[in-house]
Amino acid sequence: MLHRPRMLAAFVAAALLAATLGTATSTDRALAAAPGGGPLTPGSSGVVRAEGECLRMRETPSLAGRSITCLAEGSTVVIMPSTLTMDGLRWQLVNTGALTGWVADQYLAPYTGPAPAVGASCSIAKPAAYKPGLTGFIPTTGGVGMVVWGGGTLSGVATNAITRGCTPKAVWTSRYDGEMVGYLYDAPDFVNTNWRTAFPDGWLSGGRVLLVVCEDPATRRVTAAAVTMPGGIAPTAVSPTKSGNALPPTVTAAAVAVVDEASGALLYEKDAHKKLGPASLAKIATAILAIEGMEPASVVTSDVDSRTMTTSSVMGLVPGDCFSVSDLLYGLMLPSGNDVALAVARYEAGSDAAFVEQMNTLVKRLGLTDTSFVDPHGLLEPGNMSSAYDIAMLSRYGMSLPRFREVVKTTSYTARGGRTLMVTNTNALLTTYANSDGVKTGFNDQAGRTLSVSATRNGHRIYVVLLNDVNRDVDGAALLDWAFNNFRWP
Repeated sequence: MLHRPRMLAAFVAAALLAATLGTATSTDRALAAAPGGGPLTPGSSGVVRAEGECLRMRETPSLAGRSITCLAEGSTVVIMPSTLTMDGLRWQLVNTGALTGWVADQYLAPYTGPAPAVGASCSIAKPAAYKPGLTGFIPTTGGVGMVVWGGGTLSGVATNAITRGCTPKAVWTSRYDGEMVGYLYDAPDFVNTNWRTAFPDGWLSGGRVLLVVCEDPATRRVTAAAVTMPGGIAPTAVSPTKSGNALPPTVTAAAVAVVDEASGALLYEKDAHKKLGPASLAKIATAILAIEGMEPASVVTSDVDSRTMTTSSVMGLVPGDCFSVSDLLYGLMLPSGNDVALAVARYEAGSDAAFVEQMNTLVKRLGLTDTSFVDPHGLLEPGNMSSAYDIAMLSRYGMSLPRFREVVKTTSYTARGGRTLMVTNTNALLTTYANSDGVKTGFNDQAGRTLSVSATRNGHRIYVVLLNDVNRDVDGAALLDWAFNNFRWP
């Protein structure tokens, strides 16, 4: 109970100010105009070229953003799939192997030397200073909780809070200048202008202190499913209109959904709300939670032995393997690694069951009422249930996240952790269908072959979801062609 709100506010402001102020002793190499060339390729390596001085890495893409560290001349970094222009500079999200942050990319050059050393192995990996999720007091009967956030987005904050019994009304933290700034859930965008200015990419780095304001259950006006998703796709765009007379192709799927991204409109459906097994399409939810609730540079030590998963698709983890969360996302989504799903779930939530609770919280918050999960990978049947419509909308939300988009469009990837592992995408349409850019395949004996595929043409993205379809690739391509050829966008 807050008997002295002014004293508490002053204390919190002082604590948050101390937590967010960076050092000011290093030269700030971010004062010139943005470079004329294009940004470096995501997934490639860059080298710091700061004229002999160090290059500041910042928490947010701004000269006023908190300094996380200062990268030495000649340091190599991995280029992440996010760039923003702010203060007359182009800012690039980079990963050092231990930290993720923003730098002015005019001081980065393509790395052309020998392959960088393998990433952090178990022998040198240091425990994170903070664990994923919310650490600290969360009131379940309404009120204010003070917590440390493990890194991620506001959506990740809300999912973690709801799982712990708090429906969040607002989140408060401090800006770079020590002033408090808040985000009000379920409010129009203009109400949260100050927050979006302070955190333009929506990312809250690990170790940040937050005040979470929870609704009183006795007076709660909204349910968990009604909480606004920051960065989610509101159905405000005008739906495309039918312009052709061609009938949709006949497909062998038990259920079909064809969805327009911008409007969320269902362009075609066949039993789109029928509850069926999604198989590995459940990993779409796993990936979203990993992206929204974990630092990509965090190193996960595997307790999973893929050698015992003889009938399962895996990345190849064995006990003691160490890989970053960023690497594991590729191992999760490209080869459909059931071993990775378990490793990620246990690292993020502490147990499979706790992570599954977060998965079910996520789909409820998105209003996807046909879906329930019982494991992090979708392997178990019966138990995991969803619908073609829900998977399409879950895919649509996932594709609103830059890291998700980058992972699911990748055809192959080399993960460099304690060992080096190469993984290949099981989504054949990425190479056989022009402009295909995601998202996931699935299979088990009960669910059959499943597919969520996206493609973009003339700036318009469409999702096709097929459940229990032996001809999923052919049918997916045919439905994409039909939708693009028979609808007109305003």
